[in-house]
Amino acid sequence: MFDAFGLQNLLAAAVTNIGTQLHPAIAANISYATGIEEARLRAATMEVFDGSLLVLRDRRKGQPAAGISKRGPWSWQAGTRYCPDCLRDEPGVFRSLWRSPWIYACVAHRRILLDACPTCQGEVVEMRGRNTDLFNPSSCRAHIGLRGATRRTYCRAPLEDTWEHLRLAPGSAPLAAQEAIFAHLRAGTGEHIVTLLQPVATALRGAGAFDDVSSLSGLDEQELRGLFDEEKHVGISAPKNAYAMAGLIGAAWALVNMGEFVSAPVVRRTTFARPPAHVPRGAGYGPGSPTELLTRWPGASDELRGWVLRAHDQDLTLTQRILWDTAITPATMDAHRARTVYFQTRRDRIPELLWPAWCSRFDLGGNVDATTLAHALTIAVRAVGLNDQARDHEESNLAAVLRANMLGTPAQTTALLAGISELARTIDDGPNPINYRRRLELPTAEMLPRTHWETLADSVHTDPGGAPRLRHARRYLWQRLSATSSDQLPAELQLGFTHDDVAQYTDFRTRMTLELQEEIDRYGQAFLQAHQIWEPVTATPAVSAHLNWPGTEILELNIELLHAMLDDGIRTHRTFAQALGVSTRQVVRAIDACPPSTSRAVTSVEWEQLLVPVPPNPLSSFFVSEPESTWSEPC
Repeated sequence: MFDAFGLQNLLAAAVTNIGTQLHPAIAANISYATGIEEARLRAATMEVFDGSLLVLRDRRKGQPAAGISKRGPWSWQAGTRYCPDCLRDEPGVFRSLWRSPWIYACVAHRRILLDACPTCQGEVVEMRGRNTDLFNPSSCRAHIGLRGATRRTYCRAPLEDTWEHLRLAPGSAPLAAQEAIFAHLRAGTGEHIVTLLQPVATALRGAGAFDDVSSLSGLDEQELRGLFDEEKHVGISAPKNAYAMAGLIGAAWALVNMGEFVSAPVVRRTTFARPPAHVPRGAGYGPGSPTELLTRWPGASDELRGWVLRAHDQDLTLTQRILWDTAITPATMDAHRARTVYFQTRRDRIPELLWPAWCSRFDLGGNVDATTLAHALTIAVRAVGLNDQARDHEESNLAAVLRANMLGTPAQTTALLAGISELARTIDDGPNPINYRRRLELPTAEMLPRTHWETLADSVHTDPGGAPRLRHARRYLWQRLSATSSDQLPAELQLGFTHDDVAQYTDFRTRMTLELQEEIDRYGQAFLQAHQIWEPVTATPAVSAHLNWPGTEILELNIELLHAMLDDGIRTHRTFAQALGVSTRQVVRAIDACPPSTSRAVTSVEWEQLLVPVPPNPLSSFFVSEPESTWSEPC
């Protein structure tokens, strides 16, 4: 036949690889001799599975064939399985798919493929070289003669004659997995399913989790135990035996389809069944760290990596749980689209002091300063699920600001981290109407001069007072715009002008009224627009997924009693807290979120007419669209 094809001088290596990938010249010769189109010839080789079930090596210059790379999915250089029923239906026809370890069952006949002759138990001999003997392709070509015999004795038993005990039940995990692999191959997405299943199968096999493999696949555990080959390096190759492969891939398929949170116990058992891998000095991670745990699931996709680590959430440190986003809830994952974390966007769009409404939801009532808590929460939200480079930098920041008195019980800590994850994903989804970092560049010297303050105070029927009261109003406006702490006030607004400056500013905020706050905000809006910033003064991300927050909503107190006490002239935060049964932090947040009203009519001031617009800076990035409905105010 080689002579008829004009290939009598073909090198042995080229002959061996004809069934893997056809060299263009060889394909042209065979096509010319047989009249079969080259495309049909190539479809009969393993070339059609390149990029799905295998990866072909690049053909080197002068070489007639490429061969199969070991860097792709599990694959064989040689060897085949077969279905005896298919051979009975189509004698002598060996399907190219049977040459892949990923094909372990015949879905038409619902049986596991055979690896060996049922008579002599010899491996199926694949014809990959020149041969002049006539033989029946459906018969066994295994050599059964004595070792060292001068003449070869072949078994020649019919391969289609076999036993019946390797049938798969309809709906069984191995059969479902095989059907799914075929479906992905037809859809052109074969690479997706094999790269999903191979890391899971590798982890199960490396852990020796035969009981889990058996229970997940439905195959007999005792039969499986003796069929897995010893591996020098875990995950290098697929099991040779089709029954073992059926159990392993069936178990992997069942595991990934169980649902992430249902399968978590199996994932943890599988991970911890293997001892920690050796970590080279200077690797940047240690035994038991998230990175080391993932080495036991080699080649896992980003989705699977997240799945594995979330199963180990309670085994990780607090900072690891935040940085790898392992405490995320199903509700949060369902509520938000797939995301990419942009750390710079978070730095710009999350204020230095987290929004009061979210601080309240995350406040566990511990003995901690309100500013310290809000700043720590901001750092935590910014750090959720970061990539490797940003993660290393933020780990030390998290360790420095997160304290035990912010965390509560283990259950409260988990709820807190789940809430932080929810907020981070809300920010990632956008839109984010305020660029807080840009606002720090605003010229505070131009903000609320004396004449504007007197006009504003008159419009709401309040006493403008002297220089200290003006300074408090400017501080209040700056903090509304920048969402920074009093420690970060600009130089001309910093606290400490007098011995009681802090107390007076606290009193100014406590005496705030709804009318004064709204007019300060209206002025702030005009001030922003005069500087070509088209953003709202304040905006708080709305809740996308309603979780069991560890804290309370910002106005979850007796707001009527609070307003009545303010009207009575009470000014001490501790007195409010005792009367309302809440912390002083919650009192301050509630006053800021919903100050009492004077019920007096406000004189409208056209601030846009009084504030002279600043010419736009062509290098500025202040132009931001108006907020959408995903952002809200509490009162």
